[in-house]
Amino acid sequence: MSFLPETSSLSLTLRASGFGARRGAPRALTSALADAQDQQVFLSTVSPSRRDWVLAATIALLSLLAFVALAPFAKVQLAVVPAFIPAYESALLINDLITAILLFGQFGILRSRALLVLAGGYLFSGLMAVPHALTFPGVFAVNGLLGAGPQTTAWLYISWHNLFPLVVIAYALLKQGQRVIAAGRARAAIIGTALVVVCTVTGLTLAAILAEPVLPSIMSGIHYTPTAVFSLVMAGTVSLLSLVVLWIRRPHTLLDLWLMVVMCAWLFDVGLSAAFNNGRYDLGFYAGRIYVVLGASFVLAVMLVETTRLYTRLAGAAQRVTDYAATLEAGVRSRTTELQRANEALKIEISERRQAEVQLVQAQKMEAIGNLTGGMAHDFNNLLGIIIGNLDLLRDRQGGDPEADELSNEALSAALRGADLTRRLLAFARRQPLQPARTDVNELIGGIVKLLERTLGEEIQITLDLNPDLWPVVVDPVQLESSLTNLATNARDAMPAGGQLIIVTGNRSLDADYASQHAEVQPGEYAMIEVSDTGTGMPPEIASRIFEPFYTTKDQGKGTGLGLSMVFGFLKQSGGHINVYSEVGIGTTFRLFLPRAGADAEASPVDLATTLVRGNGESVLAVEDNASLRRVVARQLTELGYRVLEAEDAQTALRIIESEPVDLLFTDIVMPGGISGYEIADRVLSRWPQIKVVLTSGFPENRGNGDPIARGLRLLSKPYRRDDLGRIIREVLDS
Repeated sequence: MSFLPETSSLSLTLRASGFGARRGAPRALTSALADAQDQQVFLSTVSPSRRDWVLAATIALLSLLAFVALAPFAKVQLAVVPAFIPAYESALLINDLITAILLFGQFGILRSRALLVLAGGYLFSGLMAVPHALTFPGVFAVNGLLGAGPQTTAWLYISWHNLFPLVVIAYALLKQGQRVIAAGRARAAIIGTALVVVCTVTGLTLAAILAEPVLPSIMSGIHYTPTAVFSLVMAGTVSLLSLVVLWIRRPHTLLDLWLMVVMCAWLFDVGLSAAFNNGRYDLGFYAGRIYVVLGASFVLAVMLVETTRLYTRLAGAAQRVTDYAATLEAGVRSRTTELQRANEALKIEISERRQAEVQLVQAQKMEAIGNLTGGMAHDFNNLLGIIIGNLDLLRDRQGGDPEADELSNEALSAALRGADLTRRLLAFARRQPLQPARTDVNELIGGIVKLLERTLGEEIQITLDLNPDLWPVVVDPVQLESSLTNLATNARDAMPAGGQLIIVTGNRSLDADYASQHAEVQPGEYAMIEVSDTGTGMPPEIASRIFEPFYTTKDQGKGTGLGLSMVFGFLKQSGGHINVYSEVGIGTTFRLFLPRAGADAEASPVDLATTLVRGNGESVLAVEDNASLRRVVARQLTELGYRVLEAEDAQTALRIIESEPVDLLFTDIVMPGGISGYEIADRVLSRWPQIKVVLTSGFPENRGNGDPIARGLRLLSKPYRRDDLGRIIREVLDS
């Protein structure tokens, strides 16, 4: 019954938006709003139709005919059935209480004083059935319960049948003014009315019990006394008066019409059980009470039927309004789609241009440093050759002068260290002489493990995870060993209290998407060497400079700053690529990519145009704290056919899942805010077990603070191709 205010609100919204009927709204919408606003939709306000009048008149006429037929036989004594009393009282109690609740509900919306009075009357009628049944002689006790006497029940019956018609008269007199109670006081009015009714029923019951000795006798055995007949005739008169007042007070509502039918039933009840019968348990007694039960059912039945019918009409109106609102919304969306697409395209273009500019500046800086250091190292090598050669000759010609030997040895040692520095500079400048050969990387790594164990010490545990099907490469094996030793030494320095060094090999295909983010990378097939530690890690501002010559974070005298520069130059000179992923307090991972042997990337580039595994519009939530990487992932997923939602941390991700439908969660493991990707996955799966989860990490597949496989989750290691991303997302969604 609360649809009317909602519809009014929708109408105001439509008018405020400029889509009202005056601006060409469809006739269906105007009709729907008229149904919802202009028509009164309550039983107490709807005018009865011709069909309603015919139905009510038919029932009243049939009741009258039954009354006329039964009246001559009203004094026929029938069998005494005490169980009839509680059965009829229970039916009356249920009917009247339900009717009272429905009327109180309508009052809560309309706040009509007339409805409040009528609801109280029905509550009174239902509650009076309780003491009347309990005090009825011969039902639960010889003289009834509650200390009742032989006259108690009769006086309760007379009070009951006189007061309810008076309530109906009060309703008829109040309804025409339509005086309403303030909205804030409606609940208090209902509670107050209920308390008044309960007190009235209690007072009448106590009065009928306690005052019985002084009240006139109205029952003689099971027969009425003249006093009882007079009292019941008065009750019938009041019922007739209520019927007349209802007829006079126009206009009539549907509730008025059926109240008139109810009062006819009350009038026939009084007639059969007082005017024409002889006492209890005769035909008039039973028939009169059946009339009362039927009368109590009329209003309830009509309220239920009419409420259902009105709700059906309102549902139709609501559907028409909803359909038109959807049409309007679709029109607005279609008009703004082009602007949104243009805006998104512009944002992507600006982001890509800025990223390209940053990469270009970095590449130009590294190239300039490489050219400078390479040229200096080349010239300096010539000078060092002269110095070292002359020092060797000088040492041979010295005649046993200890001081001169000491001076020459120190000079030669310094010159040799300078030569080592020049070799590192040449490596960074990609000008060192290389001796490339077809190399089995797994075999090379296995050969230097024992050397690394001695170099790193017992506090560092070395773990190998070598792919037996690793592609061969063409590379200088000596320089590769030197590079791996350099990385292992740096890892040891990052783990002063001990830790784990993990070396993983695998085959990787770097596609055009990855190459577009790294200007020096050529798309193709690569053998990957992954070197990871569980050390202190590096912040982004340090990680972005670690390949620059002479840049070091070690204490003075403990490093030259050329170790990683040499590794960087060697990889570039070999046609490969190196990247680094690090988290403070977690560790660092270096990935070395070497071209697959026999692949001619320039003459016959690797065809990466394999069939992409695309999505079907599923919703994927990408959780990544790196804004640039998050944009790349979102773009890849969008191109794969998924609806993408983005979050930069766990709290944002959980808020999105609570408000948006999500099919799959794609989250980084190491996240800011103290909540890891594992914890996000656990929380999501505990509340939404239907959501699928894929984890991603820049660390190796066999390390991290948790085991994805043991948890039943899939892990995609960074960096990954778009094909790999699409394949694992599809596999998990279809699993």
